[in-house]
Amino acid sequence: MKYLPIVIGIAACLAVGELSSLLQSDALQSWYPQLDKSVLTPPGVVFAVVWVLLYILMGVSIGLVWKRKAPDYKMVTGLFVGQLVLNFFWSVVFFFFHSPWAGMMVITGLLALLLYYAWRAYPHNKVSSYLFFPYILWVAFAWYLNFHVALHN
Repeated sequence: MKYLPIVIGIAACLAVGELSSLLQSDALQSWYPQLDKSVLTPPGVVFAVVWVLLYILMGVSIGLVWKRKAPDYKMVTGLFVGQLVLNFFWSVVFFFFHSPWAGMMVITGLLALLLYYAWRAYPHNKVSSYLFFPYILWVAFAWYLNFHVALHN
């Protein structure tokens, strides 16, 4: 059961992602296509593929922290859970409630929490921290896309 923490981490992240996608599916068909979006907005299939990969990287990251169980791993786990909650909440706020400005508040907090998690995870396992870099970059890009939608709609 050497890899159980990683498997649990990946499964939890993918489950949150699946729940998010269920909540945003109606908006993706009716509301979102009508918005004025940035020319840099990728096609929908890119979002789906990227998020699956990011959820896997996130799950591996927290699994590596759990395996090491350094003295403050519970605090790092709390940061991880917090960012996962904000990740989910952003989808609810932006897509389900059609609120780009509230989404800006959530995604700004999410980005800050991701940076803090990566910093705090580094002493536990450098790889764990590095696995969050693609996620941080993607959320920074999503921040820009969210900001564009908020400004132009």
